[in-house]
Amino acid sequence: MARAAEIAAQITSLKELTDIIAAIRTMAAAQMRQSVRTLDAVRDYTEIVRQALAEAEALILPDGDNLSRSAVSNPGLVVFYAEHGFCGAFNEPLIRAAAEAARRETNLHLIFVGTRGAQRAVEHGLQSDMTLAMASHGGGLSAVVRRLAAELYRMFIEKTISSVDVLYAREFSGRQTTLQRLRLLPLENPTPERHRSEIPPLLNMNPRELRDVLAAEYMFAILEAAAVESFASENAARFRTMEVAHENIERKSSELERLAHRVRQEAVTAEILEIISGAEAMKQ
Repeated sequence: MARAAEIAAQITSLKELTDIIAAIRTMAAAQMRQSVRTLDAVRDYTEIVRQALAEAEALILPDGDNLSRSAVSNPGLVVFYAEHGFCGAFNEPLIRAAAEAARRETNLHLIFVGTRGAQRAVEHGLQSDMTLAMASHGGGLSAVVRRLAAELYRMFIEKTISSVDVLYAREFSGRQTTLQRLRLLPLENPTPERHRSEIPPLLNMNPRELRDVLAAEYMFAILEAAAVESFASENAARFRTMEVAHENIERKSSELERLAHRVRQEAVTAEILEIISGAEAMKQ
């Protein structure tokens, strides 16, 4: 009977764990759907800002906008990791890609977004110049991106970094995740000739000042899109992990229930044999 009670306790614990996994899976699915809807809006906004930046660039005389570039190469790499666990091996490809970049590129400055993945990266020997917490929900992504953009601009102006790339995971078809690396700074402005309007826009500010404001917003939009895609991919990975865990628990519960049934049958059989043996002893 002690064994039957132990098996019953294990079955109860697995049922409680199933409820927890179902809750995590539901939250991950909700966050993933919200991120997909947000991503469509962010992409539309990025395209609008890109076109506006091209129009503003067309208003600036090319010979009056020569920017000096530092001869020293101090590249930067922003890596979007997961903020929380239960997402399987989501961080591992990003860590390997960051480690490979650190080996290939001299004076590479690593900026990690996502404390859970950053801890794993440190365990693999990667040291970051800056680590920021990733948003725990879709509504907090903009605040994280604005802080990140401000820090990147500060490092770029202070010449701590001469260029910045962003590395993040991108989900395809709900099952396949690939890594994307995009150039962030210096911005590759759209070609003005391809987007020049027949009628120049009406301006209330200096074209160069307008270009700078739009360039900052364009960089923010690119970062926002990368953050949303990373957040969606993280929750997709978490959803798949919880699905696998749920299937494993269901299988383990079925095995324990069969074992409990067999133990009960063995106990009943043992009791019957004891009764028969006792009756035989009384007859003798």
